[in-house]
Amino acid sequence: MLENYDITYKDSANQILIIDKNGLVIESESQLYKNAKGKTIESLHPFFLSITNLLKIENETFNFKCVNLIVDNKNYTVDIELYTNKKEEFAVLVIQDLTNQYIKYQKVAQNRNESEIKSQVLDFNNKLLLEKEAFKDNFIANFSHQVRLPINSIDGFVAQLEESNLEQSQRYNLNIIKNTNGRLKAMVNDIIDISKIEANHFKAYNISYNLTEELNILSNIYKKKCEEKGLQFNIAIDSSCPKYVIADKFRIAQILSNILGNAIKFTNTGSVNLKVNNISKSDKQAKLQFTVKDTGVGIEQTQLKNIFQSFYQISNNTHNDGFGLGLAITKNLVKALKGDISISSKLDLGTTIDVILNFKLDNKQKEQKPIVPKKTTLPNAPTLLIAEPLIKDQNYLLETLLQKQKYNVDLVETGDQVVEALHKKPYDILIMNLKLPTMDGLDTARYIRHSDFNHFNKIPIIVLSTKPSKEEEQYCKNRKINSYVGKPYDKAELIRKINYNIKKKQAQ
Repeated sequence: MLENYDITYKDSANQILIIDKNGLVIESESQLYKNAKGKTIESLHPFFLSITNLLKIENETFNFKCVNLIVDNKNYTVDIELYTNKKEEFAVLVIQDLTNQYIKYQKVAQNRNESEIKSQVLDFNNKLLLEKEAFKDNFIANFSHQVRLPINSIDGFVAQLEESNLEQSQRYNLNIIKNTNGRLKAMVNDIIDISKIEANHFKAYNISYNLTEELNILSNIYKKKCEEKGLQFNIAIDSSCPKYVIADKFRIAQILSNILGNAIKFTNTGSVNLKVNNISKSDKQAKLQFTVKDTGVGIEQTQLKNIFQSFYQISNNTHNDGFGLGLAITKNLVKALKGDISISSKLDLGTTIDVILNFKLDNKQKEQKPIVPKKTTLPNAPTLLIAEPLIKDQNYLLETLLQKQKYNVDLVETGDQVVEALHKKPYDILIMNLKLPTMDGLDTARYIRHSDFNHFNKIPIIVLSTKPSKEEEQYCKNRKINSYVGKPYDKAELIRKINYNIKKKQAQ
């Protein structure tokens, strides 16, 4: 009987068994199971228990792939085929030994699976990274808004109270609130800056400006602070330093302000010195070194390695009234601007901090003085607040708006200055660049719209975009910005939108 089936499977390592309806082996070859004849099929291996009930089904074929059998303490991987016949006939069981083939297939499959797993892990990590970045974005945006809102609100109330008749003790307490809130605001801004830098969301706002002029302005500010403490302030600018540069004016001022502020804070006698040297210069760029040297309390050598860490304060001073963020944010800002910072100090002798930054040169820049709006107020004329950091755009807007003397205009440069100005006096409309330093246009608009101060939370807002698009315009409208104007500015369109929004406000 076996001869009839052996022809089909003679080229394979197979064992054919003839089985009756009760699972008894009637005939058998001996490639795997020797002496199987006369035994029940389930006695050969527990797997065959699963097929005994199938023997009663007539004229069917059943296939079992990749079955693991142990025969004489040896592992086999086989395919099993069961053919059932008519009621009175025997069933045929074919066991195909495919161990070698499955081993080869397993290696290929394993390599493929490992590759697929690596790909899935990479996709998962990328997705997780994107989710983390999105979380950081949302956290920074929400933190910025939720914390700045009450801080700016306090500033607003303080500004209003300063205009009222207060007793001396009340004004003293108000100044404490004002100074404390100012320190809190500075700390929040530092934390937001550090978070943005660590999340790789910091963007330098590079503009063309007069570096020498800005350094002199900074010098005048800190010269007065030194005089208040009885200190001498000196500034020396290398004559070969470029005048007009393209850089992040506000962040560079922040870096130098942090360092100079620390120097004055920890210096009781002597001087604070700012020196600017030209390290190298070409037709297109220059590398400048800013050195701040003081004769203050100094820092122990063991503490220098930690001085740029967040919330670190030196332990040998009596001025621990800060938060330990000044130098940390300074280092992060210098790093974000692709510069270098270093510090050297000797206890009781003073500290020296060097900052090296690269500047692009603006050789085409001509001497351009900003137009200053007249201080006189036009009666019954609308009062406009313009927020624009670029001098050339300031001049363009002022020339456009003051040409016919139809408006009273105040000019600011940053988002924080917008908020400060709105608290001080009422305006009929706000016109601001979307790319404002310190707090951008969208964040500024968000603060205004969520403010509790009714005299400006519904002020018409016109935003100016350097890269206008339909998507950005719609995004602004969704955030309750009234009008959107793109560069190059069309004078007629700008004036039309100003007048339209003012009339709409007056009609309400």
